[in-house]
Amino acid sequence: MNWYIKVLENYVGFTGRARRSEYWFFTLFNMLFAILAMILDNVFGIAVDGVGYGPIFGIYILAMLLPGLAVTVRRLHDTGKSGWMYFVSLIPFVGSIWLLILMATDSDYGSNEYGPNPKGIGEDTEVAVAENEVASSGDSILMFVIIWSFISTLFYASLRYVISDAYESNWFQIVSTFSRLIWSVIPLALAFAVKDKSKRTLLFIFGGICFLIKIGELLYDFVRIYV
Repeated sequence: MNWYIKVLENYVGFTGRARRSEYWFFTLFNMLFAILAMILDNVFGIAVDGVGYGPIFGIYILAMLLPGLAVTVRRLHDTGKSGWMYFVSLIPFVGSIWLLILMATDSDYGSNEYGPNPKGIGEDTEVAVAENEVASSGDSILMFVIIWSFISTLFYASLRYVISDAYESNWFQIVSTFSRLIWSVIPLALAFAVKDKSKRTLLFIFGGICFLIKIGELLYDFVRIYV
C-alpha cells in the first residue's frame, strides 16, 4: 500500500526512476481499487446497463491515468530505457510482451542518466547484496500468489452461501473478469522468483503469451455477450 501512496504523491513525476516493487505494487492496488469502484457503481445502481460500470469507475480510471503513465515511464528509466519505449506496446503481440519484460527487468546498478539507483545500490555494491534483494523480492511474490489463491478460493467458496443469485448478477461478472485477469498474470509474477536472467526472460515470454491469450478470451466473451 505504501508504494501505491508513493506513486500518488509523485502524481505527474516523469523524471527519475522507479524500482520494480513500486511499479508492481501500484499496479496490484490499482486493479483492486478499480474492482471496488465497479462494485460501488453496481451497489449504488448507477452502472450503465450492459456495460457493468458507471461514473465512479470512470472517475477513478481518469484520476489514475497520469500517475499510472508516470510510474511506467520511471520504471523504464530504472532499466536505462527512455520513456518513449512505452510505445513499443503498440507493436501487435510482440510489443506487449516486450513491455512486460521491461517492466520486470531489474534496476540498472548504480546511477544512470535518469538518476541514482532507487534501491540505494552503488557501483561498488557487492554481488551478495543484489542476490539478497532478488531473494527477498521472490519471497514477496510467492507470498502474494499464495495469499491471492487463498482469498480467491475463499471468496468463490463462500459466495453461494451468502448471496443465492450472485452468479447471475452484473457485479459478479465484473469481479469474475478481473479475477481471471489477475490469475492470468500469475505466471508472470512467478517468473520474478527465478534468479537466472535467461530463464526468467524465457518464463516472461511464456507468461506473456498466456496473458495475451487470456485477454483475447475475455475480449471474445465481451463481444459475444454485449455486441
